[in-house]
Amino acid sequence: MEDKREQPGGYDRVEISPESDSREIRDGLPKQKNRQKGMLFLAVLLFILIGMGVFGTFLYLYPSKGCQNYIVQKEQYYVEYSEQYDYWDVITVEYPRLEGAADTVQESLNKLMYDTAMDRVNYWHLEPSDAVKNFQKEYFSVFCSDVNCDVTFHSQYLLSMDYQEYYSAGHPIWMTNGTERALTVDLLTGESYELQDILEINKRFIKLWDEAYCDEQDEDYGNDEELETLLSWFLQENEEINANFFCSPFFYVTEDKNFVVGVSLDPVLEYAYTYKPVKRSYCAKLTLEEIEPFRKESVFWERYDNSKAAGEVLPCEDKIENIWLGKDAGVWNFEY
Repeated sequence: MEDKREQPGGYDRVEISPESDSREIRDGLPKQKNRQKGMLFLAVLLFILIGMGVFGTFLYLYPSKGCQNYIVQKEQYYVEYSEQYDYWDVITVEYPRLEGAADTVQESLNKLMYDTAMDRVNYWHLEPSDAVKNFQKEYFSVFCSDVNCDVTFHSQYLLSMDYQEYYSAGHPIWMTNGTERALTVDLLTGESYELQDILEINKRFIKLWDEAYCDEQDEDYGNDEELETLLSWFLQENEEINANFFCSPFFYVTEDKNFVVGVSLDPVLEYAYTYKPVKRSYCAKLTLEEIEPFRKESVFWERYDNSKAAGEVLPCEDKIENIWLGKDAGVWNFEY
């Protein structure tokens, strides 16, 4: 081949051999291959990212199987006249214990379920504040607590419990209070759901709740002032009530996936003196359709909507009746 290239003085003839031409072509091949490898890498990376997105969407739309083969074993904390205190104590507290969940979740939930059962016992008896200690010196002769726990709903995602208690802050005849509290927990995360986490509590909701409660109790519906008071209880915004009572809203899920919603008022100090047994716990059963307009954005609803029965609940073995506050105790037949 001949190539004419302009030189300062004219044209010179330059010969290019076939060997040199093929060498230049070969020298360009590695660069082309590198570009091809780069394009291939980007294509693979894009494919992986798309796959991860599809997989994430699948996980969102189709939740995990959750916790299937677990057991809830009911147990009882029992004390009868321990002689450790200046007053007598008789305590029968039933609580649930979880087996078969992930270790960290199981440990935290078992502590939470136990502490919830022992709530009033801790306040009045095991962990009293200075104010409660002074109250004890004046009033306490016998401290009693009788807690019964019902596991009302258990699925692969959720566990819901109702705790009902009668306790005597000093004397089982003159100072007996009834209360109720509940717990609904996530078996995958260990999270506990409060009423205001899942429902918008406003005057419309309170009106719905009040009508359901009054229908169950065969009472007249509340007027506007009474509804405002109820709303302040559920929102824990009533200063006068909060000074004398622990105002505690609660809910639990029933076996048929309806809801029991309530609020309990537990005395802080002096209102524990009742003269005769008093229960300041108020609850009503509501259907899913009734509460649908009040649903909040919450993981709870994803768990609830996909829940199916799972796990097994075992009764408390050798459960002991409270001699002062049990179902056959004489306090219920006392003539006040």
